[in-house]
Amino acid sequence: MVVDRLLLQLISEFPLTVKTEHCINQDNLKTCERCKNVCPTGAIEFENNRPKVNFDKCTVCGLCFSECPVNVFQIKFNWEKLYKEKETLTVGCFLTDQTADVKVPCLAMLNEEILASLILWGYKRVNLLTDKCKECPQKENYEFIKKYIERAKLLLHYHRVEGEITENTAEITNEEEGLDRREFLSALFGEEEKRKPPKVNEKINVPLWRQLFFETVKRYPPEDICYQAVEEPSLRFAKPVINPNTCQRNNMCSFWCPTRALTSDESGIYFTQILCTDCGLCEKICPTSAITLQKTFVPRRNVMAGKVVIGKGEKKICKGCGKEFVAAPGQEYCLYCRKDKEMNQLIRKFLGI
Repeated sequence: MVVDRLLLQLISEFPLTVKTEHCINQDNLKTCERCKNVCPTGAIEFENNRPKVNFDKCTVCGLCFSECPVNVFQIKFNWEKLYKEKETLTVGCFLTDQTADVKVPCLAMLNEEILASLILWGYKRVNLLTDKCKECPQKENYEFIKKYIERAKLLLHYHRVEGEITENTAEITNEEEGLDRREFLSALFGEEEKRKPPKVNEKINVPLWRQLFFETVKRYPPEDICYQAVEEPSLRFAKPVINPNTCQRNNMCSFWCPTRALTSDESGIYFTQILCTDCGLCEKICPTSAITLQKTFVPRRNVMAGKVVIGKGEKKICKGCGKEFVAAPGQEYCLYCRKDKEMNQLIRKFLGI
């Protein structure tokens, strides 16, 4: 009963806001159910392919927020509290008996990109107090917390940033940490800039956790970050690869991309890696299945945040039907005429003529 009253209190202090208009599902197409699948209390159902939260069941654990690839779920929490002038940050939930610098409704709301952003911002160590996780009514959340810690370590490794993310470790003294850490950060970022917590915009459809990660990683010199392509399926980055033979350049992918990671004009299709959260909508919505998502990313592009061309094109007149279309290099026929020619060849082969 004490836990129930505490959870009810948390709901009032940390309400969950649901922006259904940001959801990647469409009225006639459901492509994602991640929030429903991870909710430990079954508080999320779908109505007209949009998530609907039963707040009588919701305990504001934050897993829907941590897993949603777009900005549907927002937790009323002052995120600036996490960014303090310290070398070690200790974070706990409201059930822990230990002393913490910051307490959150549940540690599951701190996914890998938020944890990595804390190290990127300047902490040498982030210590999560998971001592009560196995006693919590939602103890299954602990498995997600462990995954987030491991993925955060991968992110830091690929971005060549040193720092520790630990569980239930005693506070380290400045003598043990080394006072040169503050001097190093001041030289890298400047003392005035280092004090400013990262800013986020809840109105755009880029998840808050990706915004926090980008606002901290972009402060690092690009030349210090790995420039090789990394294949890591557990991290939420993907590279769309376009098949020029099937792409009909109708710009459906860029039109529906919820985070604007894909954009296009008459000359080509462009991709901004840091904005892609691997929602998979472009791959599923393409009418000709011309897009394949590869689980690769280049860490340096997360710092530079520039666009890369993934599909070139130019306006041409189709030699078959005479209509104007946007062609990939070397193409002389529109998609429909190419399919018609292929079908004729198959029929001729079948008839033996």
